[in-house]
Amino acid sequence: MKSILVEVCAGTHCTMMGAMNILDAIHSLEEFQADISGVCDIRVVAIPCMNLCRDTAQGPFVRVDGRLIPQAESESVMAAIMSRCQQTAGKE
Repeated sequence: MKSILVEVCAGTHCTMMGAMNILDAIHSLEEFQADISGVCDIRVVAIPCMNLCRDTAQGPFVRVDGRLIPQAESESVMAAIMSRCQQTAGKE
């Protein structure tokens, strides 16, 4: 089973731009987690500032298996997670 790492920047700027809402949205989708259990394991981690917003105001930043999502929203993050799960399921 493939593990998918979702890293949500929890720096001050990203938090003010909605990073905690993204974390809440991912954690609140328990039925989604149940539907994909056995296909992929989703690990969600709040990480310290990624230092990506120094030159831009594009936060919040999220990485899904290393793929950076600037100006992340719950919907775009969930779409990226589902896409990775489908890619993973297709390889097994």
